[in-house]
Amino acid sequence: MTITDLLDRIKRTLKEEQSAIAEGMLLGRMQDFEAYKKSVGIAEGLERAYMIIDEVLKKLDEDE
Repeated sequence: MTITDLLDRIKRTLKEEQSAIAEGMLLGRMQDFEAYKKSVGIAEGLERAYMIIDEVLKKLDEDE
């Protein structure tokens, strides 16, 4: 497994987790506003991590 493969797998996992959070919100699984805010923060963090990995992959492509 290459670094690129690993990063792609991590990106896929991040998106899956983000989708699971969104689904929970849509289905009304948030107990209160605090749980909602926490889920939104986690989803934003996952998106940022996804973007950082995407930037790293682009840099790796440029270096090759």
